[in-house]
Amino acid sequence: MSASDTTKETGRNSDAVLIAMGKLEGQLAAMTNLMQQNHQATQTRIEDLSKAVGVRFDGIEKRLATLEQNERGTAIRAAGTGALAGAIVAAGLQAMRALGH
Repeated sequence: MSASDTTKETGRNSDAVLIAMGKLEGQLAAMTNLMQQNHQATQTRIEDLSKAVGVRFDGIEKRLATLEQNERGTAIRAAGTGALAGAIVAAGLQAMRALGH
């Protein structure tokens, strides 16, 4: 094997290595691109889920506030009705005593 044959063989090997490196670089670029797309899609899903949960939570808070307000109103009405009933009974007892029963 002559010196020029060795140089040609080394050149072919270098070309093959460069081609292989170029293919790897292309594959890595494609993989990086796919990972970025997946990351973006995942981030979008997380943001959508966060918004949906926030909306539902706000709705639940509003419903709870309404229930608490209604409960207060019911308690006040019950207390008022109880006081009125007590006053009527007391007045009835007083009237019965006054009439001599």
